[in-house]
Amino acid sequence: MFEIIGLLTAFIGIFVLRAKNIDFYIAITAAALIIGLTSGAPVRILFDVLIQTLSAYNTWNLVSAVALITVLGYALKETGLMVNFIEGLSNILPGNILMATIPALFGFLSMPGGALMSAPFIEPEADKLGLKPEHKSYYNVWFRHLLYWVNPITSSTIMAVSLSGIPVTTWLRVQSPLFFVMAAIGFIASRGFIETPKKNEGPKGLTMDAMKGGLPIVVTVALTLYGIPIWASLAAGTLTAMLLGRVKPDKTVEIVSKGIRWDLVLAIISMLYLRDMISTSGSVVKLFEAVIASGVPVLAIAIVVPLFIGAISGSPAMGVGIAFPILLPLFGEVNIHLTSIVFLGITCTYITSPLHLCLVLTNNYFNSDLNKVIRYTAPSCLALYLIGLAYHLFLYRM
Repeated sequence: MFEIIGLLTAFIGIFVLRAKNIDFYIAITAAALIIGLTSGAPVRILFDVLIQTLSAYNTWNLVSAVALITVLGYALKETGLMVNFIEGLSNILPGNILMATIPALFGFLSMPGGALMSAPFIEPEADKLGLKPEHKSYYNVWFRHLLYWVNPITSSTIMAVSLSGIPVTTWLRVQSPLFFVMAAIGFIASRGFIETPKKNEGPKGLTMDAMKGGLPIVVTVALTLYGIPIWASLAAGTLTAMLLGRVKPDKTVEIVSKGIRWDLVLAIISMLYLRDMISTSGSVVKLFEAVIASGVPVLAIAIVVPLFIGAISGSPAMGVGIAFPILLPLFGEVNIHLTSIVFLGITCTYITSPLHLCLVLTNNYFNSDLNKVIRYTAPSCLALYLIGLAYHLFLYRM
């Protein structure tokens, strides 16, 4: 019983500390220490598990991948490759497709508050199309997260496949229908937004110089899907960006050093430490036995708990890092559809949460009414969640 109390205390403590703006990696580490100290094992479990985490290949594989994601994003920004690519696309795409494509492309650059990067590119095009501030915000927030379902190099996908052990190609194959669902919902919800249709310049408007801006992303995704380790694919994509951008050696060092988000690196290590502590301490086994004894269906937990975590975690990757180590052991053998339900719940409530940094920054940038923006995003997220839940439950029951 003491182990269960410790696990629940640790879980609640994460959110209490985050509410006080304590760094995520500190909150997660504190939770891991609480679980270890209440496990009934000798105090050395804290150090034994830490050594286990730091000596695991998967730890540094994941850390390298997450660090390189931010380096690639920084390289594309500093070299101007992404800017040229988007300017080329603006010459050939219809208005509604362009408004969806710009934030989706920046969605490849996985970083907290990244919607602030796409907002300046959306604004001039949105003004030409006669969009209101709330409409601009909806496009920027909704479509920025469209690629979560098909992009192997988002931090949340990397976390999900690393913590669950599900191959990335299998994961993306199962999630991919939700890409089309989310796109359809976005276009349906935004119908009528555009008051002034734009004229396109045709294929000649997209030059070869502009097209090369998308090459680093294509290289990264293609290599990952081919089976190359994610960190190696990201390194290749970053190198491609450096070469295309003709970055000098001294500038290369600067891009790498400034591009790495050390807070994310520490967060990844702390989440893996938490996972290993939960596994070693056996706390979840005790919780599982209590859940079964109380008659609460595991499926109900898989559906309800992630919705809460996604709403207050402030990041889908962090939400996955919290939820997966605690919930997946309750399912017994890994089931991709139960796991996907957890991921779906975290993602949907995260997108429309007032704590969502992209939503807050976008709202401030466009000076839109947050309540009105949420009136667009909330129904869209609800539709996405219900369709996704029905999809995964249907396949889970088969």
